[in-house]
Amino acid sequence: MTETLTRTTAGVSYGKLYKAPVMVRIDMIKKGVRATDARQWLDIEPLGRGAALKALDLPLATFNRKVKEGGRLSPAESERVIGFARLVGQVEAMVEGAPGFDARAWLAGWLTQPLPALGHARPIDLMDTMEGQSLVARTLEQAVSGAYA
Repeated sequence: MTETLTRTTAGVSYGKLYKAPVMVRIDMIKKGVRATDARQWLDIEPLGRGAALKALDLPLATFNRKVKEGGRLSPAESERVIGFARLVGQVEAMVEGAPGFDARAWLAGWLTQPLPALGHARPIDLMDTMEGQSLVARTLEQAVSGAYA
C-alpha cells in the first residue's frame, strides 16, 4: 500500500492520502516525503505555495534546494506537509459528489479567515504544529456538521 500511495503522490491524490491507513502515513513520514511531491501538494490556488510553506514553517530556500536536488523532506517537515495535504483531502471527502465545487480554492479561503471557533485566529496560523493541524481539522469537521465547539 505504501508503494501504491507513494506512486500516486505525483498525481496529487489528496483523497488517497486522507483515507490512507495511519501506518502508511507514518511510514511516509519516517521515510520523508519527496520534495517534488510536497511542491505539488502545496500548490493550492489562490493560497499559493509560498504562503503554504510559510504556514508550515518550511524555509523557502531550503525547500527549493531539496526540490532541485530531488531530495526528501525531514520527518518533521513531512509530517506537517502530509497534515496539510490531508486537510485538502478532508474537504474533498466532505463535498464528494458536489459537481463543480473546488475544494482547494474553498479551503484556501477558509484557512485565511479568522474563525470565532478558534478565538478569532486564522486556521492557517495554526498549521505549523501537529496540534494546530488537528485542531483545524476538528474545527472544519464541526463547521460542516454545524456543531462549533
